[in-house]
Amino acid sequence: MRIPTKPRTATASFRVDKSALDALHEDAKMQNVSVNTLLNQLLLTYANYDRPMKRFQVVKLPASTFRHILEGAQEETLAEAGNSAGSDVPRTYILAKRGKLTVENCLDYLRTMSTHAKLFDYSEVSNDGTLSVTLSHNFGAKGTLFLQHYVQSIFVPLEKELKFSFDDNAVVFEIRATIQQ
Repeated sequence: MRIPTKPRTATASFRVDKSALDALHEDAKMQNVSVNTLLNQLLLTYANYDRPMKRFQVVKLPASTFRHILEGAQEETLAEAGNSAGSDVPRTYILAKRGKLTVENCLDYLRTMSTHAKLFDYSEVSNDGTLSVTLSHNFGAKGTLFLQHYVQSIFVPLEKELKFSFDDNAVVFEIRATIQQ
């Protein structure tokens, strides 16, 4: 499990559109965080996800629309799509951002997809050298099938065996690995 490090901060001053600032104040109040915290979260999403993903022409769509697309697809097609999606963009993203495919870098990619793309909720538990990762989602059984193949393909180059269990709303996988602490 990763031990979080305290991020370095810097001070900057910006002029922003008043409607944007009003929206920040409104959302910060609803989320019970400071405007500074909310703005920092938005900037981190840009820096860690939106900016590097520009090269892949990412399409943002509601989760309900993605679920409808999944529901309309054949299971074989979803497995192929998951394999293709998991072996393409993640590998390029990880290599561009981290320079090397490692278990930790692949897990970091999945954390990024959770935090910034909102594709699923990521949680992990480490026990006796085995890491158990749960990806919870609202895409139904076909979403689980897609995500299982997606995750499997991300780890193929590492030749690490993943042990899967799943239900209609989650993909759980275990991986034996030495994770840097």
